[in-house]
Amino acid sequence: MLNSEIADEQSINEDSYDGLVSLIEASQGVFSVLIASCKPGDFQTQIINRYEAELAPHIPCYRAVLNQKEPSLRAALEQLVNSRPELKAPHASAAITVTGTEALRDSVSQADSNPKSELRRFFGYLQWTREGLREFPFPIVLWVTPNILSRLSLEARDFWSWRSGVFRFVSPAVPETDVVNTTGESSLLIEPERRVSLPLDELLEQVENLEKQARETPALATIYNRVANAYANRVKTRQAQDYSQEIDRAIHFFDKSLALQEKLNLRQAQSDTLLQLGDIYRDLGLWERVFDPYQQSLEIARNLKDRLREAAALGRLGNLYQQYRQGDRANNLEQAIAYFTAALTVYTRDAFPENWAATQNNLANAYLYRIRGEKAENIEMAIASCTAALSVYTPEAFPEYWAMTQNNLAIAYTYRIRGERADNIEVAIASYTAALTVYTRDAFPENWAATQNNLGEAYRNRIRGEKAENIELAIASCTAALTVRTREAFPEKWAMTQNNLGIAYSNRIRGDKAQNIENAIASYTAALSVFTRDAFPEYWAQTQNNLGEAYRKRIRGDKAENIELAIASYTAALTVRTREAFPEKWAMTQNNLATAYCDRIRGEKAENIELAIAYFTAALTVYTRDAFPQDWAATQNNLATAYRNRIRGEKADNIELAIAYFTAALSVRTREAFPEKWAMTQNNLATAYCDRIRGEKAENIELAIAYFTAALTVYTRDAFPQDWAATQNNLAAAYSNRIRGDKAENIEMAIASYTAALTVRTREAFPEKWAMTQNNLANAYSNRIRADKAENIELAIASYTAALSVLTRDAFPEYWAGTQNNLGEAYRKRIRGDKAENIELAIAYFTAALTVYTREAFPEQWDQTQNNLATAYSERIRG
Repeated sequence: MLNSEIADEQSINEDSYDGLVSLIEASQGVFSVLIASCKPGDFQTQIINRYEAELAPHIPCYRAVLNQKEPSLRAALEQLVNSRPELKAPHASAAITVTGTEALRDSVSQADSNPKSELRRFFGYLQWTREGLREFPFPIVLWVTPNILSRLSLEARDFWSWRSGVFRFVSPAVPETDVVNTTGESSLLIEPERRVSLPLDELLEQVENLEKQARETPALATIYNRVANAYANRVKTRQAQDYSQEIDRAIHFFDKSLALQEKLNLRQAQSDTLLQLGDIYRDLGLWERVFDPYQQSLEIARNLKDRLREAAALGRLGNLYQQYRQGDRANNLEQAIAYFTAALTVYTRDAFPENWAATQNNLANAYLYRIRGEKAENIEMAIASCTAALSVYTPEAFPEYWAMTQNNLAIAYTYRIRGERADNIEVAIASYTAALTVYTRDAFPENWAATQNNLGEAYRNRIRGEKAENIELAIASCTAALTVRTREAFPEKWAMTQNNLGIAYSNRIRGDKAQNIENAIASYTAALSVFTRDAFPEYWAQTQNNLGEAYRKRIRGDKAENIELAIASYTAALTVRTREAFPEKWAMTQNNLATAYCDRIRGEKAENIELAIAYFTAALTVYTRDAFPQDWAATQNNLATAYRNRIRGEKADNIELAIAYFTAALSVRTREAFPEKWAMTQNNLATAYCDRIRGEKAENIELAIAYFTAALTVYTRDAFPQDWAATQNNLAAAYSNRIRGDKAENIEMAIASYTAALTVRTREAFPEKWAMTQNNLANAYSNRIRADKAENIELAIASYTAALSVLTRDAFPEYWAGTQNNLGEAYRKRIRGDKAENIELAIAYFTAALTVYTREAFPEQWDQTQNNLATAYSERIRG
């Protein structure tokens, strides 16, 4: 094993050496910054001696040493040129090697009058005297230590942008040890997105001069590359005067470079240029044209046995497959993971820490969105890779990359399945907040907006803290993001944030509920103006799913029509979210579609519930307890609700199944881990016990009261006003039916709870729920023992009549029929008014109820109403 590692080390150094010499030769007559990195010592001296000896027959070589007190690169070069008159001659050839950085101190001694360290001064000179270096038309090899190299891109950004190549050499290992200490990299791989070339007009002039000389040299291929990159940079930075023409010019010069490199057999340079050409296609979104250049570069690198270029091509292909939206998404992500993993066999932490960290970060993203394999394990892999990257990307050394990786780590914790959910979200919020210390709106507006968007998602899902406040923070973050993410500048990201803002408004507690849902629908609809099915099928499906949720919960508009719109949106989403392609998202939308069928008004009620049960059951084929415990618990809760409301099958069996599913959900939804969802399921379980047929009725109702009361320990009026009101309504129903305790007191408790619920369930804010609670309160007044009986019945009639102002036959036929039946009973028992008239009204209400309560559709309710009608006729005075 040791021998093979040494062979790799030697190969790395040879690649670095060959690349450095080639670029020195190609840069004659051109100012070119070549950065070489190696631990100072004999090995560095050997490399310098070797390339100077090789170049000497046709290229004179010179050396300059930095002045330790005033470490200016420009001053060192100027001193050399002044001492060597031949360097001032027109068209002089030369290669200049600059050393001395290894002696620079990073600390300030008490005797030093300058408050900046020698190393800080060196960086400062590089940054501020860059333009002055252009008067030296030679390749300049600047030797730096690995530590200085790691800081150059941050401390002297402008100088770094002018580099033509970076060459890292590995010092030989100590023979006695079994561990090879590799600390270097060899790379001619130019990243055009970070490069700022010489002015375009100067580059074009150099091309013209070289082409006039009819010299097909490596230098000409290098200049072609520089011109291509200059055009590409103008397009990327929106400086291009004619966007289409300058894209074509960039590609034209890359093609010329590739043709010349092929002719001169410059295979390494050709591999690099192909990567650059692929990068241009990638940046332009021409995805179908990216694959060939990257694959060709990989093939050349493998034929050359050039591991570093192979790793660079693998990394590019990994990113390509990760970002590529066409084809089989699951397969694309597997390809990305394979390419990144292969790249890491070359990019080790010791030898290439920056490349290793970048690849770990990219691998994390691929695992985070992976479709195959166990979801929980994939996310753990993502967290591990992000954490690994952060061991190199520190805020001091790489603040921008540190912030990027903090953001990605936060996303992974947001989606994490293992560990306590509340803890995971807190870690995510902390990481996003950390990232924003670097990603400010002024310095990094796009990244700031992205992180604000993500932070909004974390606050929306937060368990700790006050729920209402968390959602307000989510809305604020999304709204902030949209100040940068405009539709004109960033249409796709604008649409994404609109979608997220829509979710936040859907869940909002503060403000007018009906208006919040309208805001959500508006945001989702806006997002769909960009997220079309053809252009963004996944995002389109996601937004359709969310729009379905908003329509299902909508207060304004016709309820029946809203639910039909919800079903249509869910069904549309499922044309993309198939079980094979997106199993988890398919399961989510199956669950949502099932919920819509549970709520459906149109169609046959019994059939709707059967469809709901089928969809919930389908979702559970993906949402298993082990893989997706929270989603499994949510679907168990929903399936239980469907069985509780089921019409077909034996009623007693259905309720037992409901109780079993609610109880199963509570094995995950504990009060400690998920207090809000625990309270919801407690409420639902209580409702099932209220309806239970088996077991002792009195005991069932006591259990129901206990579960409702438990739910109210979380569902407070301040924190969850709507849920508090719903539970108060349900608790009131349980007290109305209570067998144990004093009957009169139980009814008073019921009236108190219904009245409390109506302080939140107002006609303006929640008309449907207000009407239902009015109906329930009327029932309680009808059965009231205390106070004046006649007055109680009048109060009941008033509440039933109020309920019918919302529960119309067209909008809510079933509820309308139930209230008609109840109102009939109230008039039959009425004390005040004319008895004969009261009974006539009772008969009219019972008869109206039977237009909906048919024997086929609602056999139980039909039977009860027929019985009530018969009683009214038996008491009839008229006729």
